[in-house]
Amino acid sequence: MNGVDRKNQTGYRPPQIDPIGYLIGDVSRMIRTVYDRRVEPLGLTRAQWRVMTRLNRMKSCTQTELAIALEIEKPTLGKLIERLEAKGWVKRQPDLDDARSKIVCLTPAARPVLEEMQSEAEKVVMAIFAGVSQDDAKRLHRTLNNIKSNLSVMLEQTRSVEE
Repeated sequence: MNGVDRKNQTGYRPPQIDPIGYLIGDVSRMIRTVYDRRVEPLGLTRAQWRVMTRLNRMKSCTQTELAIALEIEKPTLGKLIERLEAKGWVKRQPDLDDARSKIVCLTPAARPVLEEMQSEAEKVVMAIFAGVSQDDAKRLHRTLNNIKSNLSVMLEQTRSVEE
């Protein structure tokens, strides 16, 4: 036989149904890509809309808190904030509790952009769930929240072991 024996190759895994993590990852990436294309005309990159969305949820926070929430480095976030400040959508103010840090918040000028972002997000979600029953959508939501909760517990357990 002149072929390659795949069973004896390092790292070989027998064919199987894609693990759920890959499927969730693919769906998440595809949703972000669709949304990226929808908000691009607003002058937003993925990194910028993530900052604005997170700030909208957090209301105001330090740059360090925002960097941690977004899981990005502080210098990277600093550049993103500079670009958003230049558009008039974000401002930095001194932290009255800590002179070394800055509080980041959205400006009133960001409100129309956020409303348009929300409108586009709603359209994307409606299209994603086209042909899916309301019961199935609710079941999926509950299941994903349960998985998220399980993963949070697992992360806490590994954090405890690391410390």
